[in-house]
Amino acid sequence: MKVIIVFLFSFFSFSVNAAEFSGTITSIASGPNLGSVVLIRVDGQSVSAPWSVACSSQGFWSFKFDTSAAGGKETYSLLLAAYASKTSVTIAGTGICSPGAIGNVQDLGYARFN
Repeated sequence: MKVIIVFLFSFFSFSVNAAEFSGTITSIASGPNLGSVVLIRVDGQSVSAPWSVACSSQGFWSFKFDTSAAGGKETYSLLLAAYASKTSVTIAGTGICSPGAIGNVQDLGYARFN
């Protein structure tokens, strides 16, 4: 019974943590030291924002994604266009912070223009 309760609590926590952000992108980072990972910062970045609670230890960056994953290059293109045009976007995190050197930044689930 305890296992079922823990599972349900974990599932509920994931759905709460995977909230959406709507607004503008304020910064994008990529480079040789990041490999194929791209970092995104959005307007109003805060560890207490509903869309960022998945990674309570995060600092400057809001979301990250891997351009070598399926759809990664398309996502990068969309986000660069949104950043350059200062267009509002909706970004949802996965509610997961993958391990690694930049593991305290939430993985990006999807992004779209508003």
